[in-house]
Amino acid sequence: MNSADERLRAAARDAVRVFPPDGDLPPLRLPDLTGGYRRSGVRTAASRIGRARVWLAPIAAAAAVALVIAGAVVLHHSTTRAAAAASGLARQRANARLAAAQKRQRRALDALVVAAFTPATGPQYDLGSKLTWMIDAQQLSATARCMAASGYHISDQPAPFNLAMFANNTQMPDLPRIARTHEFVAPVATGASYPKAEQKVFNTCQAKTGVPYQQLMTAGETLDNSWWQVVSRVQASAQVQAAIPALATCAARYGFPSYPYGNASGPITSFSDFMTWVAGFLDGAGSRGASTSTLQSLDRHWSAVFVTCARPIVGVWQRMQLAAQPGFLGRHAGQVRKLDDLAWQLLGHQPR
Repeated sequence: MNSADERLRAAARDAVRVFPPDGDLPPLRLPDLTGGYRRSGVRTAASRIGRARVWLAPIAAAAAVALVIAGAVVLHHSTTRAAAAASGLARQRANARLAAAQKRQRRALDALVVAAFTPATGPQYDLGSKLTWMIDAQQLSATARCMAASGYHISDQPAPFNLAMFANNTQMPDLPRIARTHEFVAPVATGASYPKAEQKVFNTCQAKTGVPYQQLMTAGETLDNSWWQVVSRVQASAQVQAAIPALATCAARYGFPSYPYGNASGPITSFSDFMTWVAGFLDGAGSRGASTSTLQSLDRHWSAVFVTCARPIVGVWQRMQLAAQPGFLGRHAGQVRKLDDLAWQLLGHQPR
């Protein structure tokens, strides 16, 4: 036989012959020990052997079946134990994968919290703004359910993540993103408006559904205010101020003090002055009713100017802010852990 199944089937066939399913056990044909032997010698011995075989055969077959059945039971238990072990191992592996996935998600959410409330660079600031978008998206879903209970139906699907609502090009410009996209921010999507009665219900529902997130945002604002004091000191430092003349020289290569409304009122003495000068060319064209293609062309040109001139000074303050960030987080470790826990409770297991 080539397998345990084949051995079991053969044993079953033997069992049917020995133990017929429609009858009793076959009678045992025992030798007649009371009448003695009629003949002696080899024939008598052969006769005894022959008679012994008659009644030993069913017992031998039954014993064979019993051995196979016993083996089958052992095999069954072994197979069951092996299956249980395999199933347990599969569960352990699945649980390990789930735990690892949740650990990765928790780390990503923790990084998002740090970027949202203590960003040291433009890319971190952009990343952190997604936390606000995630909260808004989750709150929208709850608001839609609240409005449905009052008979109003709005979409619970948020607009795609849009940096136009969050980008800070004056203190935290994301130069790699601007260089890649050739625009300061993405086009702004207009928000939905509702009839007066519906708007009133919307405002009520939005206030109600925002309550669970209030603790997170309040705690985050406290940490955020402390961090931006560090940022302000860094960006007003002597090292950053020393980079202003190079910024002004670069702006002069691109036309400063020429301005959409005449000439700039004064020299560039801060990064904010530079940002205002660049933005004026876009705002001025927009206020004059420039076409979309004209605005896109201006955006492409001035975003390149902005990145070129801003890179040295932004590099100085980003290095200083990155150096200050670990110590600040260490000093406020308790606040950060609290924010991490609150964010996990509210946003854990959500798609990123």
